[in-house]
Amino acid sequence: MKTIKYINQFVIALHLLFWIISFNVFNSFFSRGIESGYNIDGFGITWLNVLYLSNIIILIILTPFIWYFKKINRWVKRGVTAVTVILIAWNLFPIFFKIDDNLGILLVLVYFMDNFLYVLIFHITIISAVYLNINILIKRYLSQGRFGIYLINALGLAVVAGVLNYALFDWCVDLIFPKLFYISWFKPWELILITIGYMAITTIAILMWQYWLMLIANREKVQNELAALKAQINPHFLFNNLNTIYALASKGDQRTKDVILQLSDFLRYVLYDTSSEKIELEKEIEIIKTYVGLQKERINKDITEIILNIEGDFKGADIAPLLLLPLAENCFKHGIGKNKGTIRIDIKYTPHQLLFCTKNPIARRENPVNNDQGGIGIKNVEKRLNLLYPDKHMLTFAEEADLFSVALKIDLD
Repeated sequence: MKTIKYINQFVIALHLLFWIISFNVFNSFFSRGIESGYNIDGFGITWLNVLYLSNIIILIILTPFIWYFKKINRWVKRGVTAVTVILIAWNLFPIFFKIDDNLGILLVLVYFMDNFLYVLIFHITIISAVYLNINILIKRYLSQGRFGIYLINALGLAVVAGVLNYALFDWCVDLIFPKLFYISWFKPWELILITIGYMAITTIAILMWQYWLMLIANREKVQNELAALKAQINPHFLFNNLNTIYALASKGDQRTKDVILQLSDFLRYVLYDTSSEKIELEKEIEIIKTYVGLQKERINKDITEIILNIEGDFKGADIAPLLLLPLAENCFKHGIGKNKGTIRIDIKYTPHQLLFCTKNPIARRENPVNNDQGGIGIKNVEKRLNLLYPDKHMLTFAEEADLFSVALKIDLD
């Protein structure tokens, strides 16, 4: 999944959309700064008229800001500006050219502007409280886990914003706009509750946004880590299998061509078929068969016996690529020596559950656990299991009487 390309512009658009909706709601249903009702001198003004005019004014106010976005195509900017100019002209044309009922249109516009201005002033304290909460309180307290201090400060901010909103309409507006006779439509405690509601909604939205960004970051981290692990695995496979071909070629074995073909199929799978996050489990099992077949070509059959036992119907099941193969490789890496022994790999699949078990002798010259400290092998598998199948797998090791065993159980939902 790709991260949003222009994330800052997307966030700004969400903020604007939120406040446009808020403006429309209050301007359509709750604005009563002047006379009640949407009827003026016989002219019926419905909430659709208010909604229409409100969005025209908002569009006019916001249009110049589109030129601040550098990555928006110039023709898009020109198109939006042209549409805005046309809307302004369309609404002003009847007034200036004295079309019928122009007086009614003028009254509607004047009445609307009074309401729009009322709603605009009403939002000043709310917008201030919301962004003080987002930019200071959430960052300084809530994001740091100081929930109690955040709650006290947020409540205090809501009280101050509510009281200022009430004071703005009852004391200050008359000094600025003496002809409008604005009064507060809400009581102080109602304004405090409204402010708390806005702060609560935006806080939840911010926390959800931050959580989503965290999921994206974690997903990218997982993908990068898996890519690094695969980069470690692939050369290791190639190195071991080239040794197999070298051993056959040095003996002049006629099977060398067939083994090279097998290795070609093997590498094609490792390099190309494993590019997706999930592959068919059947393919992973087939490549294990190919790998075991390659190993049989290079070992001394009189010393090392190989048993591969596969049970179950693997069709329809998916698994992360190159998850089982390192465990199979581990058997041959640490189980082939001068002493006789048996390498055994058991694969069993029941609906939604895979059981993968290996047993190999511990060669005297090696310690399999210490050799994995370099990050290749079992430790890679552990990391990938923790990343890809958290709480859905069980991986256990056992070392007893010169025998090393691994058991992996995965729930493949």
